[in-house]
Amino acid sequence: MSTVQKKRRQVIKKGNMVVFPGTLERLHRDGREAMERDLHEDAIRHFESVLEIDPEDYSVFDGMAISLYEMKEYERAKEFALLAMQNQAGDYIELLELYLSISIQLQQYDEVELTIQGLLEKEMIPKSSLQKFQYLRELNGRLSDRYEEPSIEEPSITSSHFYKMGSMEQQEFLLSLQHQKLQPYIPLLVDVIEAEDTLPVVKTYALLLLQQTGYQETLAIRKYHFETETNPSRLVSPEEDQFIGEVQFLAKAQFEKDPTASELVVNLILKYSVLLFPFHWGPYTADEVAGAYVAYTKQLLYGKPTEESSLLTFIRSVDEEMES
Repeated sequence: MSTVQKKRRQVIKKGNMVVFPGTLERLHRDGREAMERDLHEDAIRHFESVLEIDPEDYSVFDGMAISLYEMKEYERAKEFALLAMQNQAGDYIELLELYLSISIQLQQYDEVELTIQGLLEKEMIPKSSLQKFQYLRELNGRLSDRYEEPSIEEPSITSSHFYKMGSMEQQEFLLSLQHQKLQPYIPLLVDVIEAEDTLPVVKTYALLLLQQTGYQETLAIRKYHFETETNPSRLVSPEEDQFIGEVQFLAKAQFEKDPTASELVVNLILKYSVLLFPFHWGPYTADEVAGAYVAYTKQLLYGKPTEESSLLTFIRSVDEEMES
């Protein structure tokens, strides 16, 4: 009888919610696991449940900030990033970097500049992180110069200026356009896509932006030995592509008892699909492609030798390019 009573006392009632022993721990664990798998909507739901039970559980603030940022809910993300820093929930420097990135997305350029300038003057940034913060400052300065005047309808840069940027700078610039008016940039995006020497991943970003505008004209797209003419508005993005989904499903099924290999093979396929968008793997079937990725994954993780094929050689070359 006393044991039963003891167990009953462990049950907490929070409003209309009954909280059983271990509930908070489970919500914490499920939230972190969802965040690590990029299931940020699920992560937010779990973390919000934690806060509903205990509004002062600051240990979820950093997770909320990260997942809200990934979901592009920048106003809420900034609130939780600030709370996380104030309550020392997570790595302070990483949270500060996230906070500044969110502020850039919110076009709060003056705040970002003043914050970084103050940190540098007070020597509060570790040497190992100086380069990151310097890059954030430079990016913030460029965006501030380009977008502070909303009445300007001309593109902020020319094609020649774009091609003088390094590849990472090109990617960052294109990513920054997601929240801008894209119409003035259509000629630049078309030029980037059709240029011979543009890196495949840069073409992907430009193509996805052009797709976002509903661009109806036919474009010539070339990546590696693939080429096609297509209407960007009719393209299917990688996350919605049924063929890519089938390849991931078939490959993942081969690693049901090996979560590390399962996650790796899915990520390898996703990396390829982003880099080669809108192309697949040529004439190969989903089974053939999945088989090649299973062999490649076993080779990467366990050094297992495999019979070389033209498909496997190409997959490896694409993966290595993404890592370089």
